[in-house]
Amino acid sequence: MDDRFPKATLLKKDYIAYLAVGLFIFVIVFEILLVVWLPRKLHSSIMWEDQIASEEMVELEDLLRAYMVDIRKHQKDIDGEIALVKGSLDEIAGYLREHKDRMSRSQIDDINRQLKYFESIYRSNMKPGKSFITTEKIDSSRCLAKMLDSSGAGRDKANPEKNAGTGK
Repeated sequence: MDDRFPKATLLKKDYIAYLAVGLFIFVIVFEILLVVWLPRKLHSSIMWEDQIASEEMVELEDLLRAYMVDIRKHQKDIDGEIALVKGSLDEIAGYLREHKDRMSRSQIDDINRQLKYFESIYRSNMKPGKSFITTEKIDSSRCLAKMLDSSGAGRDKANPEKNAGTGK
């Protein structure tokens, strides 16, 4: 059998076969590595996103608490509202200190939404010094005049000149 094929031809076939088997094994190993490594990598990046969101939430919470301490010095008119918001932020801070490591992504997103709401309150009302409490003035003279007009006795007491002529 060796006489029919030259020796160089037999060696070429062996190298090509070895190369094909090597490439086949490389492709199989690469596919297995991809199937195992890619989900782990994605899971790792999702965990990092959760950590980043958690840290941003804590940073925003600390920033808002610092705003409340700072604005309390400048806005004495709305001290009650500032105390209310600061108290709420302190409650959130206590909860975060205790449970931050065990929070799920949905809980982080909920608290982030609340903190953004507090930030909008700060930017729209507290920073410019607007109060949430509106003072309304009641014109009591018109109210009393209507009440006196609707009652007959009130009319008589309101007009003493008529009472003097009738003897009442």
